[in-house]
Amino acid sequence: MDKSFKERRQHTRIERNFILSYCEGGKSDLKHDISQINNVSRGGISFISTYPLKKGTSVVLNLQTSFNVDPASLEGVVLESRKKIPEMIYEIRVQFSNIPDQVLHVLEKIESYEK
Repeated sequence: MDKSFKERRQHTRIERNFILSYCEGGKSDLKHDISQINNVSRGGISFISTYPLKKGTSVVLNLQTSFNVDPASLEGVVLESRKKIPEMIYEIRVQFSNIPDQVLHVLEKIESYEK
C-alpha cells in the first residue's frame, strides 16, 4: 500500500452478514426486499440491493443482528449506488445520521466482537 494513502474512515468497518430491510425517505409503503449487508460501522453501512437508490436519498434502515431482539432502526443518506450486475444487483453505501443510543450500543457491541 502506498504510504501516502490516508484512511478517511473514522470508524472500524465490520464485515458481517446481518439482515437488513430499508425504505426510502421513511415512507413505509416503499419497502424493498430484505437484503444482506456487506459491512457496517458506527458511521454507515454497505449492502446489496436489487433496486438502485439515488445519491442523497434519505433512507430508514432496520438492521437485525444477533445482539438485538428487535431490529435496530437507523436513518441515513445514500452516498453511492454502484451497479454490480446491471439492471439486477447494486451495492449501496449509506452514511448514518442521528444514531439512537440503543442502536449505538448494538454497533459498539458488533465492533467489540470483531477485535
